[in-house]
Amino acid sequence: MRSGMRFHESRSLPRLVLSTSSCRRDKARQGTLAHLVIAAVPFLAIVLAGCDVLRLPGMTSVPTASAVLPMHTPTLAPALLTPIPTYTQSPTALPSAATPTPTFGLPPPPPTCSSTPQWGLGEVWKNESVRTRLGCTVDEQMGVQGEEVYLERGHMLWRPDAGLIYVLFEADKPGGWGAFTDTFVPTDADSDPQIVAPTPQAGGQVYTQPTGRFGKLWRGSPLLRERLGWAMSPSTQRNASPVLRFTGAVQDFDGGTLFWNGTTCFVLRTDDMSWIMY
Repeated sequence: MRSGMRFHESRSLPRLVLSTSSCRRDKARQGTLAHLVIAAVPFLAIVLAGCDVLRLPGMTSVPTASAVLPMHTPTLAPALLTPIPTYTQSPTALPSAATPTPTFGLPPPPPTCSSTPQWGLGEVWKNESVRTRLGCTVDEQMGVQGEEVYLERGHMLWRPDAGLIYVLFEADKPGGWGAFTDTFVPTDADSDPQIVAPTPQAGGQVYTQPTGRFGKLWRGSPLLRERLGWAMSPSTQRNASPVLRFTGAVQDFDGGTLFWNGTTCFVLRTDDMSWIMY
């Protein structure tokens, strides 16, 4: 048995030696690898620290100075800071008729009439101040048998063709005349005996109440009595009638009337109810 053991020992010795040498070689490789890993750790730490990935205890990354480029804040131009106004379209005015340009200080042009007044009335109408105010004729000239009466502060004219009594107050004043309907009939009283005119002075003007159609209008309107006053008699006789008859002519126009009593032409204007005489 001893010889067998020896044989066994002698046969297993090389395997043991081989195993021991293999372990030694493995340990040598592991030691070399460990040294390589240990040697690589500082380099890896430096790389990771530079990339700001690894933070080792006790290690603080020191900022390295680097060129800092200045940041330029853009400044808007003043025009861009001003809000853009919104455009609102103005309404378009509708076309209107052209307004004639006034001409100051120039007389209006004479009217263009298809017919013009004749004889005495035509001579008066030819005056520019009369023609421009009266305008054109509206009917033919007519002869009349009229009546009139002069009063203290006015004049009354009867126009039989139109059945009117013209009452004239101050000349050439707006509202200086008016036209009243003649309502007198032959059965009306000629005068009122209860109305007594003032006693005239010796050789002075004789005053009396208007008679006939004029008296009826005068007595029926206290306003006219106050404004016109007493009728003036053409005679020195107190009982003489103040009414005068005449043969004259009359013609109407767009802006008034020409009334001729045989000696005087009365221009009655309707634009402002003023009157003048020629």
